[in-house]
Amino acid sequence: MLVTVIVAAERLRALVRAPPTDFDDAYMFLRYAHNLIAGFGLRWNRGEPPVYGATSLPHVAVVAGIRALTARLSDAAVLQLASGVAAALLLVALALTSARFARHPALRGQPWLWAALLLPLVATCQPFHFHAHTGMDTMLAALANTVLVYAALALAEAPGRRLALAAAVAAYLAYLVRPDNAVYAALVPVLCVLLDAPAGRRARSVMEFAAALLLLVSVDLLVKQRLLGSPLPLGAYAKRPWHYAGFAGEYTWNPFWFLRVFLGGVWPVLAALVLCAGRRSGRVVAALLLPAGLGLATFFGVNQIMGHLGRFFFPALPLLVVSAALAVDRALTPRAAAPAAALAFPPRAVLLFARLAAAAVLLLGGGWALTRAGARDDARAATQALASLGGFVVAAREPPPELDSWRSSEEMASFAREAPAGARFAMSEHGLPGARAPDAVIIDVLGLHDPVFARGPFRIAELWRRDPDVIWMPHPDHTQMVRDILDSDELWARYDFYPDLFSYGVAVRRAGDGPRAAALAALWRARCAVSYPGLALDAYRARRAGGP
Repeated sequence: MLVTVIVAAERLRALVRAPPTDFDDAYMFLRYAHNLIAGFGLRWNRGEPPVYGATSLPHVAVVAGIRALTARLSDAAVLQLASGVAAALLLVALALTSARFARHPALRGQPWLWAALLLPLVATCQPFHFHAHTGMDTMLAALANTVLVYAALALAEAPGRRLALAAAVAAYLAYLVRPDNAVYAALVPVLCVLLDAPAGRRARSVMEFAAALLLLVSVDLLVKQRLLGSPLPLGAYAKRPWHYAGFAGEYTWNPFWFLRVFLGGVWPVLAALVLCAGRRSGRVVAALLLPAGLGLATFFGVNQIMGHLGRFFFPALPLLVVSAALAVDRALTPRAAAPAAALAFPPRAVLLFARLAAAAVLLLGGGWALTRAGARDDARAATQALASLGGFVVAAREPPPELDSWRSSEEMASFAREAPAGARFAMSEHGLPGARAPDAVIIDVLGLHDPVFARGPFRIAELWRRDPDVIWMPHPDHTQMVRDILDSDELWARYDFYPDLFSYGVAVRRAGDGPRAAALAALWRARCAVSYPGLALDAYRARRAGGP
């Protein structure tokens, strides 16, 4: 217990001392939470139809609950509290699951002992610490998968209708928290029953589980389609490979490197699996690792934008940890005496040496293989067709003072918050501005919260149909999107474009285009005076190359 308390206190201290989260995607949950609290429902923009833009509706509910109860906390603190509490509950759930299904007399029913074993191995790794304070739904997804594993093991231990229905509910909740948990939700209970349950009610329990889960998911899809306009999060469409033309990040968001970081963070767990998995634990280990492997493989079919430190892979953590814990438990559990002939060969020393060699090959060779595979995948970016980002000139001879992207997000968030009611901002980096300016209309050119841009390629005509007042230019990785805007006559006819300001460039409706445009133009100059004191702003206004 003392070890658990010391490690938990150290991890809590590290989390509290961590800087405010700058994970822009996390602030998108806050925008939905603000609208939910204000009575607008699950809307990205107030006054527009509801959308399924948040990848995790339960995480929206958690963030909204924390925000409603803690009005004085900063936005970053609300988000970090949401992911931090989920991380703490994840560790508790892992210890409880390991203790509940262990067989060794000293390990079964001893959650404090399991916590003392697991906390130093899991909670101190870099991916765990990172995901615990981003404010994202990653930890909640891992927690839901731990509950799923618990329910699946309980069903395998005593197959029956009641536990089959409980496992179906746990599987549905894992899917609800993040729909990309679907592989784990569908397969873990089925394989646990088929591979590790006593014979007799296996088939019936699997059928009862499958029927209940199918019903729950079918109702879920129909309700979301009806109420939110999409059965799946819009990110499922927007993060398809090659959804964005000329996207420089198509290969640089590298799944091989993200998987290496995730697995490297839990290398003690992998080592325990190789050293301890055997005949007595083979069935339960296979029931957990097969879905884990298949689930991890599916993420190679999506574009892992913002997938830092294996964010998409991390929810599989409970499957690895619990399988390793049960492998260790089974290896330590005393076995019945074996005939002398069975003890002769192979000697235990030979087996131990073979396992140590296998662990070394897995840990060292696996990391090397993923590094090489990632380098080969990343090299394909050199052959990718990207659009030029030029075609304009400015009078200024020197670049303006550089602002990092996060400072630029803060400044654009302030601009949007101070803008007149109904002002329309088009942008790709919209997490922080969206959270801090809930009344502003944010036109999401990436399609994460906009069904038109999600289901089809970016179209410049659609952007102009939305009639933005301000365009914070898309991230320069979206080369074709930027090119389409720069090539449009509409940009040069109606906007003042400042390509070097606020990291990506900003286009502001000209002051003569109505009262709102005049107010925004004045506000723009005031914001630039704060961010770039003494800057001759007009010298940084662009004109089209070859134009007047």
